[in-house]
Amino acid sequence: MNNNSINFLPEFAEVEYLTARDGVRLRVGFFPSFGDAKASILLLNGHREFLEKYTEFIGSFQRRGFNVYSMDYRGQGLSDKPLDNHNKSHNPDFSLLVEDINEFISRKIKSDTFNHPFYMVAHSMGAQLGLRYLHDHPGIFTKAVLMSPFTDLNYGLKYVGGLAKIFFKTAALIGFSEAFAPGQVKNKDMVVHQYAIDQLTHDEQRYYSSVRATEHNPELFLGGVTFGWLKGAIDSMNIIKQSGYMKTIKTPILCLLAGEENVVDNVSTLKLLQHVKNVSIEIIENSRHEIYRETDQVISILFGKIDNFLL
Repeated sequence: MNNNSINFLPEFAEVEYLTARDGVRLRVGFFPSFGDAKASILLLNGHREFLEKYTEFIGSFQRRGFNVYSMDYRGQGLSDKPLDNHNKSHNPDFSLLVEDINEFISRKIKSDTFNHPFYMVAHSMGAQLGLRYLHDHPGIFTKAVLMSPFTDLNYGLKYVGGLAKIFFKTAALIGFSEAFAPGQVKNKDMVVHQYAIDQLTHDEQRYYSSVRATEHNPELFLGGVTFGWLKGAIDSMNIIKQSGYMKTIKTPILCLLAGEENVVDNVSTLKLLQHVKNVSIEIIENSRHEIYRETDQVISILFGKIDNFLL
């Protein structure tokens, strides 16, 4: 267990490193139920996130009788990062992340789920990866909860998004894959916290809890994305938007959208999921992108919907 982060992790945390097939070290965590477990959850977090950011959320599941598993994706948190500059978010191939999830499940989780249900709970980029996993590995999860799915970036005007995607992919392909994309945060001093709060949550106290974790252990901090990351994200979004892709997923899904979403594109998510029979879509009003660390009132509504779906 990493002593630099222990004070910011949930109770009874068991954290270790899993060496992936290509030698990359992945930081994985197990957070046991308080009492006998009724089910297990794989928590798939979002872009630039890490285990410590979900301490309160994980604790809520532990108290409900769930074993919780989660991980820092390659390139994030305390897992190995591919570039010398650890502030750069660089993942040109999201398929590697999906394969990492499968290794984690196969090698560390699966035997724990033989006698009770196994649920996926995923946020933002984790929800995109989760959809790909549900497609590629049917029958593993009993149900899935997707919060604020990252099915597309929120560009504003539609034509801007199309042009931006062409620019991002071209830059990555002509030699700028490892360069910061324009306007990205290159170090902690560039973070404008009030802007981030306005995008992510109405609860400043919960927002600053993860900031304190990165101050305690600076390696948890991750800055903006490279052109390579953007190419990887666009390629991955194109995969889940293939004709008929979603209809092959049979796992029951609860999709929860933030009513005040400014980070990802809810319209894209609705278009992707609304005609899939096994998907229920609900909007959490008065919520920004990070529903799981919103105000007490919003979190109460969130868990009411999750409890009704899972329990």
